[in-house]
Amino acid sequence: MDQTSHKKILVVDDEYNIRDVLKMFLSDLGYTVSTAAGLTETVGKLNRELPDIVFLDIVLPESNGLEILKLIKQFKKETIVIMMSGYGDEDDAKASLKLGAFDYITKPFDMSYITNMLNLLGASVD
Repeated sequence: MDQTSHKKILVVDDEYNIRDVLKMFLSDLGYTVSTAAGLTETVGKLNRELPDIVFLDIVLPESNGLEILKLIKQFKKETIVIMMSGYGDEDDAKASLKLGAFDYITKPFDMSYITNMLNLLGASVD
């Protein structure tokens, strides 16, 4: 498996601290990371660059993360989307997986879980 096949990551969250922490963490792992705070920024990023992986918050002020998930899958079906939530709602988790999300993680994040998940995806950039 090509270890550099997934290098561009987009982090979508309305909370600056979450975006910043994930951006620093993923950048330190060697990924090219961009961020967006909501629907408008996400659409702009998708129009300019198609990320390989998207970390997407479920609860956003402009739009529901599930709606953005559908939009991402329309842009590029192969994009790996990892849904994030501070609430851990089982219905949201099931709905996101049904719509094509790869995984559903809850805040606060287990960074070793994220690292292991990216390694399993063959997304390491060693």
